[in-house]
Amino acid sequence: MPDRSLLLISYLFPPAGGITVQRALSLARYLPGHGFKVHVLRAGNAPTPVVDPGLLKKIPPEVTVHRSFTPEPSFRLRHAIWGMLGGKRSQPAPGAAVESPAGARRGSWAKDAIKRLISPEPEILWAPFAIRKARKIIRQHNINIVVVTVPPFSALVVGTALKRDFQAITLVSDFRDEWLDFYLKESDYQSGEFIRRRAIVIEREAVQCSDLVVAVTRPSLERIRRRYPEQPDHKFACIHNGFDPAQFESFQPRHHGTDRVVITHVGTATKASSPKYYLDALEALTPETRSRIETRFIGRITDQERAGFEGRGTNIKLLGFVPQAEATRYMEETDYLLVTLTDDISLPGKLFEYLATGKPIIAISPENGEVDRILRETGAGWCVDPGRPEALRELLARLSAGTEPPLYPDRELIRFYERPRRVAEFAATVTQSINRAASQRTATPVGGN
Repeated sequence: MPDRSLLLISYLFPPAGGITVQRALSLARYLPGHGFKVHVLRAGNAPTPVVDPGLLKKIPPEVTVHRSFTPEPSFRLRHAIWGMLGGKRSQPAPGAAVESPAGARRGSWAKDAIKRLISPEPEILWAPFAIRKARKIIRQHNINIVVVTVPPFSALVVGTALKRDFQAITLVSDFRDEWLDFYLKESDYQSGEFIRRRAIVIEREAVQCSDLVVAVTRPSLERIRRRYPEQPDHKFACIHNGFDPAQFESFQPRHHGTDRVVITHVGTATKASSPKYYLDALEALTPETRSRIETRFIGRITDQERAGFEGRGTNIKLLGFVPQAEATRYMEETDYLLVTLTDDISLPGKLFEYLATGKPIIAISPENGEVDRILRETGAGWCVDPGRPEALRELLARLSAGTEPPLYPDRELIRFYERPRRVAEFAATVTQSINRAASQRTATPVGGN
């Protein structure tokens, strides 16, 4: 296949850290091996909560990374502002003055007005700057493929604008999360009917303009597909997330040096991945059983979820965000890996890294959902519905006592999720879309009807 010039638009990209950047990083890392000349456009000053400079070493030297300005405040300031705009007020301190109903209404009106101004999300402020920069990149480097990976979903606006300006490009919209039925429900900021209506318009325009729409799970793809029945089937594809085998080449399971059973959660704890169900089950165990378990949380914990740790047992360690290499070392010395996802159509990115370790996985997720399906197919762990706390308590008790039968995961099936394989599928799918468009142009007579 001849070289093709591709612009990957990702609001966050290394040195930003965390699981959010891994799909974009893997595309940039492995697409050059399939004949693509890759350029990346990221927000140069994006207010990211975590950074991991070590990820920069994984970007191939032949990949060119471009930056464009975004007029957003720092993450700390933005976090405070968006928390205020979310409309949730903490209880007043004893003796503090209580806001009058009239004052509350004025505050609510101001919050709604600002949320409308930057609807559907704060990252929309990056869009005009990204569009301007992307136009220059397309002209200077003869870009013929644009891939927009979301969230943040405002980046879809960038792809739509570019397709209208450069109709000959192949536009790929890559949904790492389903927006309208999942993300809008889980995001406190993206609440409200006005924001939902704006999101519907943005998604519809993006799907209509795209040559290819990609989702990371079949149920997510089906949700998106059903919303646009007038669009052709060949426009939609499912390409799963995965793990980078290079990250685990030197993975060496080892004992943690304690007499407890160690359970480790890696990744951000949010509303959708709340540790509440696990913490409640742990607290309901007998003191003797609970004393045999040590739980480590590695990664950022949102303010909303941090309150759930207050008053819990002493065998819980909050270690905060650490770079990917260090997080991998923590996974080497754990007995079990913990994941929570309350949505049944989505898959957390960290689940695939868990699979790569070979360590047994404890999942708290809906029965017959995507997480449950993956674990049943691979034999890599147990999935307990969050609505069955007694089943989770019983599982934890058996694991702490060492009476649960061992697992025998299907290593060959797990290899399906290696990122080089998933990017190869991505490259083949994009190529098919390009060839289909070319054949359609050839089949259409010049000036024909």
